[in-house]
Amino acid sequence: MSESIRVVLVRLCECEGNVKNLACRHGPLTNNGRRQALATRTRIMSLGIQDYFTPDNSACQETAAILSEEGPVRKANEFREPPYPKWAGLTFEEVKTKWQSEWDRYWEPKPEDADEIIVPEGESLRTTYERAKCGLDRLHTECSGRGTIVVVTHGEIVRLLTVGLLGSPLTNLFRLRGRNGAVTIFDYDRQHAVFECINDTSHLAGLAARDLSDSPTV
Repeated sequence: MSESIRVVLVRLCECEGNVKNLACRHGPLTNNGRRQALATRTRIMSLGIQDYFTPDNSACQETAAILSEEGPVRKANEFREPPYPKWAGLTFEEVKTKWQSEWDRYWEPKPEDADEIIVPEGESLRTTYERAKCGLDRLHTECSGRGTIVVVTHGEIVRLLTVGLLGSPLTNLFRLRGRNGAVTIFDYDRQHAVFECINDTSHLAGLAARDLSDSPTV
């Protein structure tokens, strides 16, 4: 068995797109989001973090900059959110009105839907999961023996990696909470993941951390 790395997944903190309920639009962190990031930094600062990674998304990058105290943050685009080319920039009410059946199926995928493209011109749950898992495998190769790493990413990536690494059907992703600034920690050796916590928000008391099921935004 290869040596494990410790991975800390952090969902991006609250951004303007979250507050406005926009699909696939993020923008800068809100004042509350910056407070969330500071609280999250306190939560993880004793974990011996060696490296920070984030996809090229402004809200993820801003969250990571606060967590790292403006230290180096490396790009890892395997952890980008799934594409929503037809929905991007619309409010969720607009999406629901125009794509009612796809919207309903997105929130309640059936067991056989993991390999189907539900979001118009998007990608399947399995494609998203396998892309993110390839990112974990790459980081395992690069960071083995170097301590704990942090990956700041999107809610769906956190959910899919969690259910997938636990061996649960990928279509179970929305059975997990996934609030802004939530922390998930696990040890990973390319074959198995052993979880210490999943979507921990104990550090965000009073900071109104939002979840997809509260207002559906990634």
